[in-house]
Amino acid sequence: MIRKDVIAEEPEPYNFEPLTSYQFKKALAHNGWSILDKKSSAPAVTSIEPPRLWAECSDLDHEGHDRGWKLARHLDSLLIEIQERVTALLTAGWQTVRIITDHGWLLLPGGLPKVDLPKSVTETKWGRCAVVKPGAATSAMEFPWYWNSRQMFALAEGVSCFRSGEEYTHGGISLQECLLLELTVTGGIGDGASHKVSLTDIAWKGLRCTIAADGEFEGLAVDVRTRPGNPGSSIVVSPKIIKKNGTASVVVENEELEGNPATVVLLDENGGLVAQMATVVGGGDA
Repeated sequence: MIRKDVIAEEPEPYNFEPLTSYQFKKALAHNGWSILDKKSSAPAVTSIEPPRLWAECSDLDHEGHDRGWKLARHLDSLLIEIQERVTALLTAGWQTVRIITDHGWLLLPGGLPKVDLPKSVTETKWGRCAVVKPGAATSAMEFPWYWNSRQMFALAEGVSCFRSGEEYTHGGISLQECLLLELTVTGGIGDGASHKVSLTDIAWKGLRCTIAADGEFEGLAVDVRTRPGNPGSSIVVSPKIIKKNGTASVVVENEELEGNPATVVLLDENGGLVAQMATVVGGGDA
């Protein structure tokens, strides 16, 4: 006789409910991850074995859904934002930054070619995939769901789409959507790994900023920028070399910048970023 308590349960029916931000962050914390808010500065590493840190940056997917093909116009600034975030983490002492994403996407000005999948035969339909009603006849390709092999999904062929006018979308099985690049960036010359130095104090007197540094600061220069990784965002008359006593001062050119957030950065002889600290032009809370 087969005992009822050892009979395998039937898989749960299809229920596509994305993980909420709260649930995701709770899972990260449960597994030993610290979470860095998008607006927060990179925390300095103070231990030999730094903890694991999750930091989200930019939002390519949101921009794609909102802008369509116009996403292409904003890619440079979005990539610069990611670059600056990585640079800030390395400067703060994090030795390895792994860049990941959850999916790729398709982008076609004018809209992806539409294929017909009547609403009457589907329970739910997105741009590149759909759930077909049980027993409904359709010529669309169907594949089992990874999380429940008994649940089938209809997928649009090639780069076609079940909706008209979609210029940006994802959810199918094209190479562009499924091939996920993983980039690993490690510390090297010009990102703080070769200098054991830190900013210990920032003081403002009007638009003059005086800093104090500790450690291996010989030959380093100080600058104030609105975007730490971008030399073109400097707001001072000119960067200054740190003196032998570990101090240096620079002057902000534009009086209208007083009260705005900025970042004090230390630079090596090649212009590489080796340390940074958030500040407010003229003083105040960062």
